[in-house]
Amino acid sequence: MLRGSIDLVERGLGGRLRVTDHKSGKADAPKEVIIGGGRVLQPVLYALAAERLLGEPVESGRLYYCSSRGGYEDRVVPLDQAARGAAQELAATVAGAIAEGFLPAAPAAGECKWCDYRMVCGPYEETRVALKPPARINALERLRGLR
Repeated sequence: MLRGSIDLVERGLGGRLRVTDHKSGKADAPKEVIIGGGRVLQPVLYALAAERLLGEPVESGRLYYCSSRGGYEDRVVPLDQAARGAAQELAATVAGAIAEGFLPAAPAAGECKWCDYRMVCGPYEETRVALKPPARINALERLRGLR
């Protein structure tokens, strides 16, 4: 199940569809992003959802940073084999974690500094990650390595 709001679906020349998610913050996604290690999911997941809902092929998903803070930049993610494969790996990783009942807090270095849940976890969650069995978080680390 996926929940979210697609901000814009455009039909271009030749009838090709592009799905856009508008962002008001700074343009922090890398230029050649697909799923950004699991941090940038909207372009691919929204494009796949639109394709299924509309029954038509979607050419790409896009983040559009629609403010001066974001520099009016965009990040276009073609809905190609690489994007579809990344989405499949994401879904398999999440499904595996749910099946195992192991959904650990395992932030990468520096991530806790900006996290809204820091007050819940406390200031030492990054330190506690080192105590978790590395084999149990291998799938998460593989996912984080995806462009």
